[in-house]
Amino acid sequence: MTRDDLVVTEPSHVGRARVIAAAAAARAGLPVNRVHQVSLAATELASNLLKHAGRGVFSVVPGLGRLDVLATDAGPGISRIEDSMRDGYSTTGTLGGGLGAVRRAAEEFDLYSRRGQGTVVLARWRVTASPLPGGLRVGSAILTAPGETECGDRWTAEVTGDTVTIAVSDGLGHGELAARASDVAISTVAAHTELRPARILELMQPSLASTRGATVAVAQLTPAEGRMRFCGVGNVSTRFYADPDGPVQRIVSRHGIVGVAARPRPTDSAHPWAERSWLILHSDGISDRWSSTDWPGLFNHDPATVAGWILGQRGRGRDDACVVVITGGGRS
Repeated sequence: MTRDDLVVTEPSHVGRARVIAAAAAARAGLPVNRVHQVSLAATELASNLLKHAGRGVFSVVPGLGRLDVLATDAGPGISRIEDSMRDGYSTTGTLGGGLGAVRRAAEEFDLYSRRGQGTVVLARWRVTASPLPGGLRVGSAILTAPGETECGDRWTAEVTGDTVTIAVSDGLGHGELAARASDVAISTVAAHTELRPARILELMQPSLASTRGATVAVAQLTPAEGRMRFCGVGNVSTRFYADPDGPVQRIVSRHGIVGVAARPRPTDSAHPWAERSWLILHSDGISDRWSSTDWPGLFNHDPATVAGWILGQRGRGRDDACVVVITGGGRS
């Protein structure tokens, strides 16, 4: 699998970002004119990372009937967001058409920025209608470990009727063998979405026995019934907010590695799911030392924007990293 992400640190990376985005858009089935729009937006976003932050993460995430392009950094932030959208406005002496051009090219656009902390920009193009039921929204951001061509972290969102099964897998180590372990984990999830998370993880154990193994978290949401079930094995971090203005609940996974040394049978935990609930899953390529209270207003944004921000702010930069964010649906 060709990686769909890049750490932008030099001018040549702008062209690479454009190629990555265009190839992903073509694979997603976007028409030629949309592929050109994606290429334009990718060029502008990567250029902005270089000009304004000196370094940043460029990530393309296909799936769920759409193509997301994310650019995130830990730079100086944007002091005047609306001005930054206006053609001709610049803080670096350039022509200043970047963000305005991205917003015009994209079908959906979102931005979150904080002075002295950084910026994340989301540009989205729809391929088909969202398959997610009940107003549920899911977003993700991914970064491959330095020097690798495949990311050992994988995620999926599988829809079965009015239920969505979401999984994050972190294959041990990184590179091709880690990716193989995560591919097996994700395939097992996709083949057994009618089962509860704990049972899926049980079936995953023998499937991953011939691989390095992986740490895996599985969440199953049925928005219409206001319910979430969860089960995890290993160190995928899981945070649940019943309400974005309320306290966070850390959902603890059982210790271990799927595919290595079977342990006692895992069990599901059950949680209420409401329209304002948020669930955030991330691999250990993201530092767990963060609090949403440090970033006021973040939960007013698209889940993909939230995922990109966490990746840009707390990504360790030396391992594969994956963040998945879920919100919406449920009972009001």
